Amino acid sequence: MKHIFILFITVFFTQISFGQQTIIRGKVTDENGIPIPLARIYVSGTTIGTSGDELGNYILKIPTGKNQVFVEMIGFQADSFSVEITSDESREYNIQLPQLTRDLQGITISAKKTGSATGTRTLTDIQDIPQAIVVIGQRTIEQQAVFDLTSITRNITGINFTGSYSGGGSYQLFNARGFDMVNSQNYRWNGQMIWNLGNQYGDNIEQVEFLKGPTSILFGDVSPGGILNFVTKKPLSSFYTAINFKTGQWGLIRPSVDLSGPLTKNKLLRYRINTTYEQSNSFRENVEYSRFMIAPSLVWNIGEKWQWNLDGVVRTSRSTDDAGLVSPDGTISGLSQFDPDTYLGEPDREYLFNDQNVLSTLNYQLGDNWRIRNVTYYGNTKNRPWGIWPDAPDENRSLYRNEYGYNQWLRNFSTSFEFLGSIYTGGVKHNLLFGGEYQRTNFRYTNEGYLAYLDSINLDSFQPGLFPGTEPIKEPYLPFVSIIERGGAYIQDQMMFFEEKLHVLAGARFGFTTQGNDYNEIEAIGTDYEGYTDDLVTVRVFTPRVGLVFKPKKNLSIYASYSSGYEVNSPDVFALNYLDFSTPPATRSNQWETGIKSSLSENKLATSLTFFHIQKKDPYGYIYVPDSSGNINYDEYNVYYEGLHQSLGVEFDFDGKIADVLTLTGGLAFTKTEIIEDPGYESGNQLPNAPKYTANFWINYDPQGKLQGLSIGGGYFFKSSFYSFFDNSENLKVPSSFTVDIAVGYTYHSFGAQLNITNITNEVNYLNPWAFNLFDIQPLRRAVITLSWTFSKKPKE
Repeated sequence: MKHIFILFITVFFTQISFGQQTIIRGKVTDENGIPIPLARIYVSGTTIGTSGDELGNYILKIPTGKNQVFVEMIGFQADSFSVEITSDESREYNIQLPQLTRDLQGITISAKKTGSATGTRTLTDIQDIPQAIVVIGQRTIEQQAVFDLTSITRNITGINFTGSYSGGGSYQLFNARGFDMVNSQNYRWNGQMIWNLGNQYGDNIEQVEFLKGPTSILFGDVSPGGILNFVTKKPLSSFYTAINFKTGQWGLIRPSVDLSGPLTKNKLLRYRINTTYEQSNSFRENVEYSRFMIAPSLVWNIGEKWQWNLDGVVRTSRSTDDAGLVSPDGTISGLSQFDPDTYLGEPDREYLFNDQNVLSTLNYQLGDNWRIRNVTYYGNTKNRPWGIWPDAPDENRSLYRNEYGYNQWLRNFSTSFEFLGSIYTGGVKHNLLFGGEYQRTNFRYTNEGYLAYLDSINLDSFQPGLFPGTEPIKEPYLPFVSIIERGGAYIQDQMMFFEEKLHVLAGARFGFTTQGNDYNEIEAIGTDYEGYTDDLVTVRVFTPRVGLVFKPKKNLSIYASYSSGYEVNSPDVFALNYLDFSTPPATRSNQWETGIKSSLSENKLATSLTFFHIQKKDPYGYIYVPDSSGNINYDEYNVYYEGLHQSLGVEFDFDGKIADVLTLTGGLAFTKTEIIEDPGYESGNQLPNAPKYTANFWINYDPQGKLQGLSIGGGYFFKSSFYSFFDNSENLKVPSSFTVDIAVGYTYHSFGAQLNITNITNEVNYLNPWAFNLFDIQPLRRAVITLSWTFSKKPKE
């Protein structure tokens, strides 16, 4: 990749000019003088534009002559001003945008999302980033009455929900572009790595971003399918209160409160508190869950140059263990012999989750063009799985039930420092990023969660609740601490030529990841781990990223990009051949992607068409070892790190308005996955959990005039059939599925009511997350009513 840096350095230094520039700069604030972060500033009739930074500052080079400059931001009234330039000079234009009261009351004004907090970590619009990015914001969340991550992700092509761990009340599993997302790699909170061990969506989430493909240059070792990032709501400069209450079938009770406003008269210190409580039963017998979340947030503008954001989240949840429905004959067609609500577990077995998180973001303006950003995160998590795992039934429809359970704690710390700026060298604009980050997670288990025989039942006569159990022990923990440690330095430049019609993105990361187990020799004495030594594996990796964007028109971009990624594999101490792979190699990946992004209907409807090809080399794999009778023991397996897997496909996404009264969100995707080489499974097999065809479509009608306040929406969500494991067993092939949803609501002044019915045709759909004979039964038809009240008030000066 030496040529990438030759191009970068040559372009940068040969374009340097010390002459005066035709530049306008300034600051975008609200009517109270509070900075508006990430406002969009662009020159009408050209491809020239930029975004303000976190403190509202912007810099823009414009052509000589008469120009009309527009300033836009979601939730604020747009503005414009005229600039006439006759010679090279620099001018300052500060802009104030009035806040839209309707948006404060929760009615989303915007048609489409233009910004992503994590796309390049710089002030670059989604349309100008040579990578596929989908953003799901408040409009879709409110229309679909979303309170679950699976309901959000079904609106995103390329990502597929594959099942839940221990049932629907615990954390969810996802596959992206053909590759399973990893709990310790592919999830972010405001750009910082979090573990996917609980329900990630809460009412403190402003928008959900999905960055498709390998993203190792920004995030280190990650599975190549993509990154799922949760952007939190920020404090407002005006007083705001929103109370929301959801209720419906299966005993759903879900109140939530959103409070925000200034804490000081000058409004430089502002707060926001979101809190939610949720409890519900299930269409599955004996299954229930409860959740609680509180998320306080502060923003402090310290003078003209400093801004400090402090976000916290506390979450707890308790859910009944639900392994799913077992097939009586080992095939998915055999599931039809049972009602979808059949429960084979024990209702006193529960998954417990508790975590506390705090995130600090500090921005400092360093001159007109540069800023420094520090983000520091700490999270403390405890979880306790405890559940039942049924074996396959015999010819008499009898089966063994096994039990597992353990306690686990995790402590997660990360920090990053970034130096960001926009400069002009001659006729070339540079959005520059220099950064470094460090992240470390320590975690321990009380035991390895092995299955232990519990009892034998018959499918025709079983009654749950007759076999109370003993909760898993809380100590001692296993005599080792598992460690994941990441660090890296990265550089990136998005160069814009020919009045920003041509963009060249070049960047690289020099990073390391250390992963494995740190043994305590004293604690290991007398255990199965006596004599084990530390098996920490460190991999140092260089990952490049390069992309081109051509903009023949302001609202049309054609792009192509190359990116690479890697995953560090921990030694698997539970594998039979652990000693053969005590220092496993890293898994490498790369992606070629090209596409077209456009904004239609007067910049109200965003569309993107993407073509991609991903290869993953030396993936982690495992093979179960049968016993002497040929039966599978799921605790007995060998691992390997060889082979080549690939995924290629086409994705089409659209989001925005097609008329003043019609909004639209949807997408179509074709994904072809294949095992090219693999020592455990046949070449040509499809990768698991990756349907070849998916489609999602949601349309909402919001009439004006006498019917203003009414809202009518509906959606269709489809996935074609797919295999649940690498062996492509037809018995466990998950059939195609679809659901149809509808919504009807009405808003009058500050009050609103909405009815959502999901899966209105009551389809029975399945997932098979563990590749065994256990299937997740997806929710049947459900009606949910949402009642809301919002109040906003601008305090007296």
